[in-house]
Amino acid sequence: MPPLSSPTPPTAGPPTALPQSPSDPRPPKDVLVGRVTRGGSGPCFGMETDEGKQYALYSTETLQLEVGQTIRVEWAPLRLKINCGAGEHVSALKISRVG
Repeated sequence: MPPLSSPTPPTAGPPTALPQSPSDPRPPKDVLVGRVTRGGSGPCFGMETDEGKQYALYSTETLQLEVGQTIRVEWAPLRLKINCGAGEHVSALKISRVG
């Protein structure tokens, strides 16, 4: 009886053209904009959006934030077990001052 498959696997040929879109697209970053409610030098800060939602931000960036400043935050879910105060706890990947 002959073998059911070839002992050598098939190989793909070289690409014929560049891909039209990234093969590993980066996921979109979540962004928040609001006013600082708890400032200081970190690593924990407080923020409130225009909708009145409170966030407790944890950041590894070295920065000084003042209460009342408007900031833009690229964030991800917080995976550390740390209490940064009142509000939804998130990890601030990047904090930028607005205006």
